[in-house]
Amino acid sequence: MRSACLAVCSAFAIACATFSTSPATHSPLRDRLAAADTSRVEEAARTCLSKSGWKVDPVGGLSAGANVVTASKAKDETNVYIQPPEVTPRVTGGPDYDDPFWSCLGGELANPSPPPAAAAPGSDDSP
Repeated sequence: MRSACLAVCSAFAIACATFSTSPATHSPLRDRLAAADTSRVEEAARTCLSKSGWKVDPVGGLSAGANVVTASKAKDETNVYIQPPEVTPRVTGGPDYDDPFWSCLGGELANPSPPPAAAAPGSDDSP
């Protein structure tokens, strides 16, 4: 009986791992990705990869209409594909679904991006 229970539990765990879906397809991350512009999503992805211990390539890329952010950690490499706003899921690829990157991404996108730095008073070059 115990071996039967172990077999059922093992099969269930394998099935869950096989059919798990990207965190980018679940709310609230899905909604935050849909509301953010592409440059904000790329900025958040770079920040979160760095915070999660990934070394981010400073040069981005393009592939089939998606912005690509590449990063490495030890012997692993990951590519985060940032799709256009009309595509769901908005972010594909990336680290394993249990990587801290995904929870960080939701948090980064929950915070509004900082406003652009304003010019200091009196720094205007006009006469």
